[in-house]
Amino acid sequence: MNKQPAILVLVVALAGTGATCKGRDESKPALSTASSAIDPTGPGVDETPPVTEIEGVDLLALPPEVRGDALRLLNENYCYCGCPRTVAACLADREACTCVECSERMANFLLDEFKDGADAQEVEMMMLDGFSEGYNGQPVKLDATDQPMKGAKDARFTVAEFADFRCPHCAAASEMLAELVEKHPDVRVVYYYFPIGNAAESIQAAEAAEEARAQGKFWEMSETLFRNQHALTEDDILKYAHGLGLDMVRFKEALKKHVHRDRVLANKRLGESIGVMSTPSLFVDGRKFGLSRRLRNLELRIEMERERGQCR
Repeated sequence: MNKQPAILVLVVALAGTGATCKGRDESKPALSTASSAIDPTGPGVDETPPVTEIEGVDLLALPPEVRGDALRLLNENYCYCGCPRTVAACLADREACTCVECSERMANFLLDEFKDGADAQEVEMMMLDGFSEGYNGQPVKLDATDQPMKGAKDARFTVAEFADFRCPHCAAASEMLAELVEKHPDVRVVYYYFPIGNAAESIQAAEAAEEARAQGKFWEMSETLFRNQHALTEDDILKYAHGLGLDMVRFKEALKKHVHRDRVLANKRLGESIGVMSTPSLFVDGRKFGLSRRLRNLELRIEMERERGQCR
């Protein structure tokens, strides 16, 4: 990992995964045989037999071994907008469904994840985490005051990222989030420090980034730290700070006296208070993201947010 090309290949590979750096045990809960992204209750819930063919959904494009799972999940999961029909039932009778676009999004998401190699359990978990407990979860309050921010301060949508500068998955996510903001001016990214396990190097890197922010160069330092995760000793960090043209007297003093440690650890406590256990953890307008970290999925979630409350 000491050669730059190897690091770049790693970042590209990780960018399309849901892998994380874990701070404590975060094993997957067992899934029921019929878990549902949205499970509406009360009268009017669809009880039609499972759909076996869906116009516009090309199950034959999937590997043969996952086609049955894909069809099962389409029949078990309800649309995230609260429609009383399953995704499969809605798409099989489009004229009778009021949320065809929402169901199409879920179906396309499912197909794309299977095509990219996800297994049935992973897709099922994402349907739950991303749509039911994510999009339809209760938002948490995240104070963005005086936090590192990329994008317009008054952007319509906010993606909060809890990350550790030593986490390779965070490095991959950082590049993807920068691209998201560049492509979508109404999206901003707010960064929160989350040093995994309170490791000394992780905390020191976060303190360095915060001092760089105080000197107007957070994102430059952030990119440098992520790019050099194999070399984050104090001497390394001082070298990076010098290269960025920071006030070195002030920078060294901040590291020596741990001027920013309280803020770093306060960010960590905030993350823990809302259930963050690994990095990177993403929230969209205060709700858990929950899907695999691909640019297309972040754009999907932003598209869903644009139409929140309209798909009924």
